[in-house]
Amino acid sequence: MNKRALTIIFVTVFIDLLGFGIVIPLLPLYAERFGASPTVIGWLLASYLIAQAIAAPLLGKLSDRIGRRPVLIASLAGSAISFTLLGLAETLPWLFVARVLAGLAGGSVSAAKSYIADVTTPENRAKGMGFLGAGIALGYVFGPALGGLLTHWQVTLPYFVAGATALLNCFSAMLFLPAPPRSDLHAIEEEDLQPLVKARRLLVQPGLRGYLWMVFLITLSFSLFTGTFALLCQHQFRYTPAHIGALLSFVGLMAALVQGGLIGPLVKKFRELPLATVGSAMFAAGLGLVPLAHGTGLMLAALFLIGFGNSLNMPTLLALVSREAAASEQGRVLGVQQSLESVARIIGLVLGGWLFAHAEWMPYAGGAALMTLATGFALSHFVAGRAARVPATK
Repeated sequence: MNKRALTIIFVTVFIDLLGFGIVIPLLPLYAERFGASPTVIGWLLASYLIAQAIAAPLLGKLSDRIGRRPVLIASLAGSAISFTLLGLAETLPWLFVARVLAGLAGGSVSAAKSYIADVTTPENRAKGMGFLGAGIALGYVFGPALGGLLTHWQVTLPYFVAGATALLNCFSAMLFLPAPPRSDLHAIEEEDLQPLVKARRLLVQPGLRGYLWMVFLITLSFSLFTGTFALLCQHQFRYTPAHIGALLSFVGLMAALVQGGLIGPLVKKFRELPLATVGSAMFAAGLGLVPLAHGTGLMLAALFLIGFGNSLNMPTLLALVSREAAASEQGRVLGVQQSLESVARIIGLVLGGWLFAHAEWMPYAGGAALMTLATGFALSHFVAGRAARVPATK
């Protein structure tokens, strides 16, 4: 495992997600200033993901052909432009344009995942994905808190700061990020230009199908949470942007602790699928508790379950998905996985906004139900896997 490359990609992703963390938790509240309803806010958040779902598989294949580094640098440059456009926005359509542009260039995390797959062995891949997840999580630790504080000076300041950090990160990646080992290159096939065809092919492969559907359910549930949490905190609990940022930073802190330090030893002791099962159960419990948590203590307990549980889920499932993919198809498979996550987020954000407009507790109840389903799904795969390993007896 190339520790130097992992450290550089960790810093790159951390700075990228720092800007993302500054902006995204406050975006629903920012959109309300333009007269957006919860349903419209859901579509605004989803517009980024619709664009990303289209672009991610092509960016993944492009990274297989020309390398992870140029794709990552281009994505960071696109983020810098989109964040700046948000700060300059004067109308609601302008917000939509900025988010669509961000989605079209939003291949940084997908390219980083493929980069990790290139520089790790299958045995160390979960640890490498956890290291990447820690960089993402730390961005969420500091980003929301910093964004909440910046709103005290100027409501648009968080967006300009996010744009500046993305631009700085782009230049840093150009100077310091080495190119990972290259896989065998292949010509672009007709299927590579048809993301839905590619996704359908992968979703019927026995080794990948179950893991990809689990990723879909987990991401859908998390989107129901992230798309409405700021609105719930402001409407029901009267929290300020600074308080909301601090709470979301707590979720990021849990994720950083798990993915940055605990996931490696836990995987060695328990393996990936059992951890995903436990993480799904914790996530379900946390989502169910959020609308009931009228005190700070209960809210922190709910967010602990969400942050800890989701952090057990994603690096383990990403490692399982990556392990099932051939070396020459890492970017392609992880790009499709990224698209599935994007589709799940689209559904979650739009559905969450619609449910929130009807009753503010409904997105969380729906997410808890989905995660209960995911828990049962993971448990059945774990039991089936153990049964397959038991020798037949007379």
